[in-house]
Amino acid sequence: MQGPSHPTTVVTDTATICVFDLGAMTHRIHDVGDWWSIPADREAEIKCGNALFLNVGDDGVYQVHVTGVIDPNTPGYCLAAPSGRVFIGPGEEMSGAGFEPTGEWGGFFVQVEKQHQKVTVGREGDRITINLQGIEPFENGAMESVRI
Repeated sequence: MQGPSHPTTVVTDTATICVFDLGAMTHRIHDVGDWWSIPADREAEIKCGNALFLNVGDDGVYQVHVTGVIDPNTPGYCLAAPSGRVFIGPGEEMSGAGFEPTGEWGGFFVQVEKQHQKVTVGREGDRITINLQGIEPFENGAMESVRI
């Protein structure tokens, strides 16, 4: 995994941090910009592992740290990473309305080697830790955004 070795600032005006590989979300590029605000649409993408939406509770500034360390006994989510380039950033940067994130308006990319990642998330105040580790694919249960 290659990404920032230090916490990176993410600013959100939607109380959401999204985690996804652009290759897994190409089918949403021409959808409406806020498609992910519709619970059924958001849940469908989480369930099949195309994206995760971290509900952080409030708009604001968060320090996001990404690691490759996961306790195998910790429950997590499967994330498809077909391009090997995972975007982590504010919800408002989610693919849609003809737009894909570049990192120019917030967020950052992490390079991963495996096409499926187990993702676990932790939080301590405004510091969010996202752990990514290559795995065999599995289906996420039906769920809403990940509340942290």
